[in-house]
Amino acid sequence: MKLYNNDSNLISIVGYGTFITRGIWKDKRNVEVCLVQDFVRILPQESWFPYALPLKNAYFRALKFDVFESDLEYLDEYEGLHSGLFRRVKIEVTVKNEQKKEAHMYIPTDKTIKKYNLSLNIDKNDKWKDEIKKFPEVVKNFPELIS
Repeated sequence: MKLYNNDSNLISIVGYGTFITRGIWKDKRNVEVCLVQDFVRILPQESWFPYALPLKNAYFRALKFDVFESDLEYLDEYEGLHSGLFRRVKIEVTVKNEQKKEAHMYIPTDKTIKKYNLSLNIDKNDKWKDEIKKFPEVVKNFPELIS
């Protein structure tokens, strides 16, 4: 029997795009800023959401929040997992006090990278920070996201 009110049944998710700006984090547990290392966030010109691409020695800040396993189906659908837009991978993030935590993050599939010609050259300045600045509640609660 699974107990769903127990924190040990929670799964950590990294929100770096619309999970932040659309407020997906608001009703989640253990929300905190995290450092995502060895990835870069890019926002293509004609896109309304960013992508995270692997890049050694790079990093950006995102939100880590915890969900129940039953929430993954909704998040997978939201991220287009079944249509092949994104895939969910486990990564290690750094939270306060340099503590390391395992979390799931959605990254573009090879098919998506090829289809939209995603590359590290698209966005060298993390333009998604400008999108985050449009949400005062996010900036107030998590100012580190735009620094």
